[in-house]
Amino acid sequence: MNSRLEDVAGKGLMISIFLYLAIMQAVSIIATVQMREQIDLWGFVLASRVAGLVFLALIVFLTVIRHAPKNVSSGIEPRLTAIAGTFCLMFLVVLPTGSPGIGLRIFASCLMVAGTVLSIWCVIYLGRSFSIMAAARQLVVQGPYAIVRHPLYAAEAVTTLGAVVAGWSIWSALLFILWWALQYRRMVNEERILRATFAEYEDYARHVPMVIPTLTPYRPGTAATPTLPAE
Repeated sequence: MNSRLEDVAGKGLMISIFLYLAIMQAVSIIATVQMREQIDLWGFVLASRVAGLVFLALIVFLTVIRHAPKNVSSGIEPRLTAIAGTFCLMFLVVLPTGSPGIGLRIFASCLMVAGTVLSIWCVIYLGRSFSIMAAARQLVVQGPYAIVRHPLYAAEAVTTLGAVVAGWSIWSALLFILWWALQYRRMVNEERILRATFAEYEDYARHVPMVIPTLTPYRPGTAATPTLPAE
């Protein structure tokens, strides 16, 4: 399958999946409002689900309007890793859960809301370069991408950690470790294709950390205007 056909097929699949998830999220928001008297920490739950709906809607919209790829990773591994890293957390809903105290649940709820809001901020800046697969579309170095090379993964880690704490169990902790290992591999795959496509990426990578934000935002020279692909 050539890269153009693969991109179109992947776009259609992503739109279908994330549109379905957005609809399910909207249904859960309605149920949350209707059952507010029976839901502990109702305000936190509602805020988390509303933020989640905004994030999913943005993903659908940005996938519809995204740029065609300039370059894509070769081989099956980057594709399988991207899919597994994106969807493996769905297993959280079927894993055994613990019973954390009210303090931990409030902390977990704050993490999930904060992580989702940060994710929204990241995808707004990523814009039409968003993609699940490792692909070079445009190079983005503004906003959160000026202080960390993979801010969306970092923000999603905050949200995921909150979900793990909320339903604490050894199984959810192990799933988190697996998920992060997949995300790290996705970062490596994405950086390989970025370096191969954008000459200015080397300078950007020298100045901006991979995951832990720097306190000094990156300011490219007039000759270098980078752009990031996937997350």
